[in-house]
Amino acid sequence: MKNVNWLGLVVALVAGQAIGILWYGNLFSAAWMEAQRLTEADFVGQDWKMGLGVVNMLVILLGLDWLLRRLGVDGYVAGARIALLVCVCFALTVAALNYIYAAGTLSLFVIDGGYQVVTYTIAGALLAGLKRRPKAA
Repeated sequence: MKNVNWLGLVVALVAGQAIGILWYGNLFSAAWMEAQRLTEADFVGQDWKMGLGVVNMLVILLGLDWLLRRLGVDGYVAGARIALLVCVCFALTVAALNYIYAAGTLSLFVIDGGYQVVTYTIAGALLAGLKRRPKAA
């Protein structure tokens, strides 16, 4: 944990939450709710799930930070590329299982998958590019 890029991680965590609010709150709220067959009433008393979402994203970011450091990835573009690859190979394939086996709709896969692509790519860029520089002696 001592090598974690805490600056990049915190900024990526905030960015990911902001993207989620914009993505699921403003841009695709109605389409996502329809694809999930949910109504506003289904969200009453469910605020605690937002906290779990933050913890979930923190775990993802810790893993992504570890991978980027392990691969020696440095810079915004390189971080974005590797994170996009990770997203396509892991996050999207897991999300696709809902579409394949759990009767999820294609629109739900596109909405959720799009969020993953955007979030992973930005997080990877921030984790690999935004680093606290050592103080000059």
